[in-house]
Amino acid sequence: MTKQVMPAVLLTILLLGSGCALVAPFQPPQGAVFSNTKAPLDVNYDETALGTKNGESSAYNILGLFAFGDASTQTAAKNGDISIIDHADYAYLNFLYIFQKTTVTVYGK
Repeated sequence: MTKQVMPAVLLTILLLGSGCALVAPFQPPQGAVFSNTKAPLDVNYDETALGTKNGESSAYNILGLFAFGDASTQTAAKNGDISIIDHADYAYLNFLYIFQKTTVTVYGK
């Protein structure tokens, strides 16, 4: 491999490898044909309390061409009438990358 190609290959590997690590503190395995998984969005489990209320917000992707929705914690808290968020999870649904849905669930008071 030439000296000019080597940095480009290393940069490509670094970028492709780091993409999954930036999604959430924990990412469950995903399938290319079908996925339906849930995982936490926070990592301070020793201080986490599941509040008495919960709220959800979702965002969607169709064919990788159209993305819409609001999966923010603020909207999830508003939808659950929550003023103090104690914990947050997310759920991911995928079917052949034709339809994808990400839902954020917050728990609090």
